Amino acid sequence: MAKQSVLAPDMGVDGPVEVIEVNVAVGDGIHVDDVIAIMESDKATLEVPASHSGIVDSLAIKVGDKVNQGDLLLIMSEENDAGSAGEIEASNPSSVLQEEIPPKHVAPKHKDSPQENTAQDQTKGVSVLRILVPDIGADNAEVIEVAQEGQLLNKDDAIVVLESDKASMEVPAPHAGIIRKLGVKVGDKLKQGDPLAEMDVEDVATGAPVPSTNQPSPEGKAQPSALIPDAAKKAVSNAVSNSQGGSVHAGPAVRRIAREFGITLSEVSGSGPKGRILKEDLMAYTTQKLAQAPQNTGGTFVDPLPEIDFGRYGETELIPRTKIQKVSAKNLLRSWHTVPQVTQFEEADITDLESFRKAQKKTAQAEGYKLTLLAFLIKAVTATLKKYPDFNASLENSGENLIRKNYFNIGIAVETPNGLVVPVVKDADKKGVKEIAIEIISLAEKARNKKLKPAEMQGATFTISSLGGLGGTKFTPIVNWPEVAILGVSRSELRPTYIDDELKPRLWLPLSLSYDHRVIDGAEGARFTHSLSDVLGDIRNLVL
Repeated sequence: MAKQSVLAPDMGVDGPVEVIEVNVAVGDGIHVDDVIAIMESDKATLEVPASHSGIVDSLAIKVGDKVNQGDLLLIMSEENDAGSAGEIEASNPSSVLQEEIPPKHVAPKHKDSPQENTAQDQTKGVSVLRILVPDIGADNAEVIEVAQEGQLLNKDDAIVVLESDKASMEVPAPHAGIIRKLGVKVGDKLKQGDPLAEMDVEDVATGAPVPSTNQPSPEGKAQPSALIPDAAKKAVSNAVSNSQGGSVHAGPAVRRIAREFGITLSEVSGSGPKGRILKEDLMAYTTQKLAQAPQNTGGTFVDPLPEIDFGRYGETELIPRTKIQKVSAKNLLRSWHTVPQVTQFEEADITDLESFRKAQKKTAQAEGYKLTLLAFLIKAVTATLKKYPDFNASLENSGENLIRKNYFNIGIAVETPNGLVVPVVKDADKKGVKEIAIEIISLAEKARNKKLKPAEMQGATFTISSLGGLGGTKFTPIVNWPEVAILGVSRSELRPTYIDDELKPRLWLPLSLSYDHRVIDGAEGARFTHSLSDVLGDIRNLVL
């Protein structure tokens, strides 16, 4: 009898792809172009067809495996060399390995439970449970979710979820075990008594098979288990043990999402009936974990990115990143994954402020410093923070308390040849615009000459990122955790504005306030930017 190996084809991607469905089992008779398995990459879903007809001898893959082109999928006996094996129907592959034994015991049916038909193997202590559709309270119902062949289920885990015109209901597994065979798929219409699945189960408490609780099979005879490998038998036993210690109740769709995001379901609290885990519970769990990221590793909760060989497509050059760039990238990623950010946009009329600043330029130069708009911004932001103290705060990692700060240290983003650094103007509320302007120049020069001390970049309560000198209209700065807000400033624009029914040229400054939505709501964000705009619009609010 000739053996044929079936290998994974070219799937059009650089890395491995995931097996999301295995459509055959050992002993199945398959034909050319029958779908063996379904693979999924980031780009597409691919069906893998059979290239020969025959009988499946062994499987080398299971759902969740990652496979590359050329990996072994299964070994089969070719139909043209298999003698009578080619005549075995694919719909009844287990007939190769099974003998007919009448059921040992019949117990009463329960209306609210799925109907079972148990075939027994006294030697192995393993039984095959045939699960039928229970009373669903309707003429028929549609399958909207279904487990997978080879999947381990705990007792009361959903085999399928059915939906009728009146309601949705789960059909639970009556015992822990492995799904041997499924007789339904999503979209099928079912009625009471239709076959759902066959399960391999074991009564680990007594070592004896689970008693039958249903009618004989359609053929009039119950069927025993095939010869189950020790590893599979152990898996059934473990599944039973898990269910006895407290099972995880979740539907197939929820389990699929959990697998994709690497979530351990036993760590998730279910809010559904009998503690069933819902999709909303997964979202709440993920949000909680992301909020805890700074306490742990600061990392992400996604699979590692695949390494791509860009040299395959053309010439490349490897440019090492500076230490500042690498540290900044890590901090920005942590902030992005930790802080649920919202950005509020506003404009300030700085016509009078800019006229005053220009009028003071010569005096400032004579005294040896440069009077920039940033110095006025720091003073205006400090005044606004005093009015809205929640913006000058940090949220405890537990989320239980807000730490308001009674000092005002303003970080200023400075571009250097080696990357972005954020020196801090300490006690800005106690300094005038002139003093702040002189300190800005000193800190910027130290930053560009790599002479900033660690203490000069620590302790900020709020940050300003000004791109006015580079252009642009608006942008969304990332909150510099553990702060709760950051102000982005773009290039000012002179445009005509109606004032007292008269069109006049006015200079408008775009402002972008990003804030932590856990601490600050949208209304408060709008009040802050509006108040800041008012401060910048009236030069009497700012003194040298």
